[in-house]
Amino acid sequence: MPSARTLRPGWGNFMESIRPDNTDPIPLRPAPNQFSTIMLRFVGLLAVAIAILAFVYSR
Repeated sequence: MPSARTLRPGWGNFMESIRPDNTDPIPLRPAPNQFSTIMLRFVGLLAVAIAILAFVYSR
């Protein structure tokens, strides 16, 4: 398939490059939760679920 340049002769490079004003690195997204935080939440929710199930079973 012919390129756009061959289909439209006379069209030059009409896109200008955009450059940042400074060369500071792009800030990264915040790091995901630590593994210990995830495990603590899991164990806490598991304990709550066990307590609820034990309460329902004892009735």
